[in-house]
Amino acid sequence: MAIKMKNPFLTGEKIYLSPLTVEDISEEYISWLNDGEVCSENSHAVYPNTYESTLAYVGSAGKNRSEIVFAIKWKKNNEHVGNISVQKIDPVNRSAEIAIIIGNKKYWNKGIGSEAYELVIKYGFNTLNLNRISSGQTTSNKGMINVCEKNGMKKEGILREVLFKNGKYADAVIYSILAKDFSKKK
Repeated sequence: MAIKMKNPFLTGEKIYLSPLTVEDISEEYISWLNDGEVCSENSHAVYPNTYESTLAYVGSAGKNRSEIVFAIKWKKNNEHVGNISVQKIDPVNRSAEIAIIIGNKKYWNKGIGSEAYELVIKYGFNTLNLNRISSGQTTSNKGMINVCEKNGMKKEGILREVLFKNGKYADAVIYSILAKDFSKKK
């Protein structure tokens, strides 16, 4: 018997994306942003994450048109495995950025990042009418670099020593895809 998805907005093969809500807050979700391994390649886990800070973030998600935050759910069991956002949405220049976290380690290396990027890239071009979507990650984050390349994003350049983690500075690589490249890829 198939499990009924809870408030799906974008649906893929293994996952679906639903608006992030207070119902998604769990002890596990709160712990993701404190986990040094989960956050080794992003700007989280610098300041302690609490229920109150998570509630404030979730409460602010979707309150303006410059950011859309989705919970990533595993279709087989509706488990909340991560979040993905389309952020810094600029309606004049028709651009935005993608940010993702797969917090539940049981779901690492299952193609979730690639599938979630594919869903939000299609949404960004086909629904939000964006012209450019970008994504930045540390140069050592080979998994996310592969996600970007698999989804047709092109390397734009390096931001030198942009992130301070574990006592040292890290470079970030910026990838982007344009609407004209996306339409050729279809």
